[in-house]
Amino acid sequence: MPVLTIGQHLAVEPLLNAVPDHWEVLRFKAVFERLEERNVDQVYPMASLKTTGAVVLRSTLGERQEPDEKNLPKYFVAHSGELVVNPMWLVGGAIGVSEIDGAVSPDYRVFRTRGHLLPKYAHYLLRSRPYRDQYVLYTRAQTTFDRRVQQDDLDNMPLLVPPLGEQQAIADYLDRETAQIDTLITEQQRLVEMLRERRISVIRSAISGVDSGGSIGGTEDWFGSLPKGWTAAPIRRHFNVILGKMLNANKDDAEGIEAPYLAAGSIQPDILLLDAPKTMKFTPSELEHYSLRAGDVVVVEGGAGYGRSHYLRHDLPGWGFQNHVARLRSSNGLVDGLFATYCLKACLASGHIEANNRTATIPSLSRDVLGAIRIPVPPTSEQRQIAKHLDEQTARIDTLIAESERLVELSQERRASLITAAVTGQIDAWQES
Repeated sequence: MPVLTIGQHLAVEPLLNAVPDHWEVLRFKAVFERLEERNVDQVYPMASLKTTGAVVLRSTLGERQEPDEKNLPKYFVAHSGELVVNPMWLVGGAIGVSEIDGAVSPDYRVFRTRGHLLPKYAHYLLRSRPYRDQYVLYTRAQTTFDRRVQQDDLDNMPLLVPPLGEQQAIADYLDRETAQIDTLITEQQRLVEMLRERRISVIRSAISGVDSGGSIGGTEDWFGSLPKGWTAAPIRRHFNVILGKMLNANKDDAEGIEAPYLAAGSIQPDILLLDAPKTMKFTPSELEHYSLRAGDVVVVEGGAGYGRSHYLRHDLPGWGFQNHVARLRSSNGLVDGLFATYCLKACLASGHIEANNRTATIPSLSRDVLGAIRIPVPPTSEQRQIAKHLDEQTARIDTLIAESERLVELSQERRASLITAAVTGQIDAWQES
């Protein structure tokens, strides 16, 4: 069996020089045979390759675009135990050994091991961090057409080939260890989801006055009934609502000066991203018109994050904002901006904003729709008390969320490091079994 001569510019090269002496290093094409069985009779169900490396039936993925029926016979058949590769998204992890029989896209590639590698070991090896880095080196760019990994590069990629018995021990060890880590990750992700739900529940209860005698439900408004002494009003009654400046509107204006602007993507669910801002030209009068001051509320007008909102606790001198962002500025001082922001967050979570945009081709929250959203209006002093209470409560919840998310991140790093160590012989799987 020929041994590979190690080439240059390989992310896996340091590992190849450090593998156990009794392991072999073979080229991909010596280990895998490419298959091109077509689903001519359409016997096999449609399947997709996820970035997790799992091959799953398309019927389990919910709504998604179906292929043209005339192309169905061109789909490749992938049997259980065979390697499936999406060459256009290898950099994203689209490679894995299938555990089902199914028909996959004709843009994919299907391989069968020639007997040198066990399928489960191959799955761990080819999804390990060094090989993920290797796929990146094989791509020309990250665009759809330039990130494809060419077959020649894949064929010549060096693979670590331990004895079959050792491969089985490595696979069994990783099955056991990664299952424990995956359980911990799942539990923490579930906890994060519960904490986020708790966060919204706390906000909804407070802004609806549940603790003051109100109750959610019972009226046509999204927030339900309200305590005695509270009123409700559309946002435009208490705030001036304007959209930001159209990008590049005065691109050639000699009087304009380059200034940073708040973009829709800067407004995240619980944070405002201000690092490395983009700029465009504003005239002095425009900078005044599109100014951002403490007490303002900024809301995403269009795109995937429409409806997200943030309360400005500090001035942003010299900043403007783009047309996909709406600014709410108090017109009469009767509604606190922070309280209004919490109302908008609860409104978004309730589905009310989405319900008012179902007919739109591109999801958006127009100035008119935003201004028409009704919010509870308690006495001003009570608004501030509620906002202060919610700052304290959400801060505690956010701390717990951050801790859980950090544990997930550390667990994922631990999982990746463990797999790399095992498939490169840094862990003695026989001893660990």
